Amino acid sequence: MNNTLLKPQQITFDITDRCQMQCVTCAKWSTVPSDVINKELTTEEWKKVLSDLRNWLGEGFWFCFSGGEPFLRQDIFELADYAHSLGIKVASMTNGFSIQHLYEKIVDSPIESLNFSLNAINNPLIHDESRGRNGSYEKIIDAINEIKSLKDEKKSSIGLNIATIMLPENLEEIIPLVEFVTLNKLNGIMFQLLDDKESFQAYCVRSSSKTSKYVMPKELRIKYKNMSKRAIEIIDKLIEMKQAGHSIYNSYEQLNAMKVFFNNPDDILRDIKCDVGSTNFAIDPYGDVRLCFNMDPVGNIKSELPEMIWENAQSQNCRLLTKSCKMYCRMLNCNFKQNFTNFNKSFLEKCFNKAVKILSGRH
Repeated sequence: MNNTLLKPQQITFDITDRCQMQCVTCAKWSTVPSDVINKELTTEEWKKVLSDLRNWLGEGFWFCFSGGEPFLRQDIFELADYAHSLGIKVASMTNGFSIQHLYEKIVDSPIESLNFSLNAINNPLIHDESRGRNGSYEKIIDAINEIKSLKDEKKSSIGLNIATIMLPENLEEIIPLVEFVTLNKLNGIMFQLLDDKESFQAYCVRSSSKTSKYVMPKELRIKYKNMSKRAIEIIDKLIEMKQAGHSIYNSYEQLNAMKVFFNNPDDILRDIKCDVGSTNFAIDPYGDVRLCFNMDPVGNIKSELPEMIWENAQSQNCRLLTKSCKMYCRMLNCNFKQNFTNFNKSFLEKCFNKAVKILSGRH
């Protein structure tokens, strides 16, 4: 047992695999709801998870409801209320598609941060096609506007944020999305890089990846190459906008790392270590716990206390496996912290030097 191991910093409840979207960046939507709904943790089982985490981590930690679409769980507000009663802070993701009847309940709930998945603002077709569902743009814009209006009316402190995946198709939407956040006085926006959609299989059918032998699919590598030049230009603009006061949650270091990645994805395998094994604690809809969503579960919350799972042999092995991992998901936001401790000491200097070469055309 590693006595110096810190407690996790990022707690995620993937409370359902169910989702109404058919996103091109994810494969969870292939889940058949009737096949999984009765296998999900019950309300009381999730409450026990919350109590066990509170006993282990103390008061004031954050966790995020994720999925699938979290608001398909009818007990989400009961769980949020229970977490609040324990002194736990609650965030949630949403695709905004089926929450029209929940606007007031969301604003009145103890959910402190709500992240809307939005991939375009000027061209509805781009968002709809990326989500695989016609009308999804109209519904999420309605959700943002109505919840923002209710928030202002009720003087609620709920934080409203945008989460956007950078795709070849939406690069020209990136800057307008930041402007939309600023104009509408939302709390902020976070950008996520495109990743292999096979990493986002439903947990009910997921098998672990051979992470030490992973090879990026050829079509994904071509996508990165085709969008690299324009993506780097846009990221430079994001850095300028962040400096000017726009609320972009990605750190400067992460934005510079994105430029290095777009120039040559393989560079980050050498220079960025994956730290999720020491920071992340994700519980899937069926109680399995993962430190990395591409690796095997390290325990089940129904039969073990979270602190025992965190320090057991499977977790220790998972942390060892991250050292030989060849996957590019280390660029995802779950591996980035504000203090940037997950980078090799020389990485920031490498980022700067590489960025200079990219901009001067010498890469």
